[in-house]
Amino acid sequence: MISTLALVCALAAMAIGLRSLAGALWHRNEEVPVEGLKTMGRRWLEANGYELVPHSEGVTHVTRTASARWSGSLRPDFIARKEGREYAVFVRTEPVPEEALHERYALVALLHGASGVIVIDVMQESVQTALYEWHRPRHVRRKEAVRRALWALGGALVALVAWKHG
Repeated sequence: MISTLALVCALAAMAIGLRSLAGALWHRNEEVPVEGLKTMGRRWLEANGYELVPHSEGVTHVTRTASARWSGSLRPDFIARKEGREYAVFVRTEPVPEEALHERYALVALLHGASGVIVIDVMQESVQTALYEWHRPRHVRRKEAVRRALWALGGALVALVAWKHG
């Protein structure tokens, strides 16, 4: 008699547990997601015709001097594309000084291959945009052209050897 009562109680407990688990799984998507800074920034970008590029990585740097070592990093929240230009996008809660757009954010844009930076200030509901023009020295452009020509010649040589022996 006691074992039958124990079995009925165990089955009832299991049924109640399975019902609550099923209810939690069924209704878990009904919660309203938290509206964060990045979500607000993403919505602004999409509403203004920007296409989000996946996989924005952080830029890290280490500086070593004779007496000290410093390191830092700066990661854009998004990389966005519009009208053939890419922008490193940062979502902030306060405006960024224009000097920082020139000194700090320009390096991030350069390393990401972006032509500008967009800083979205969600608290003041403002947007700052900076476009950059890169004028590299002639010797750097010349070295890059020589390197590309050597790679092209190497590829042509491999193709010629493969064609003759293939």
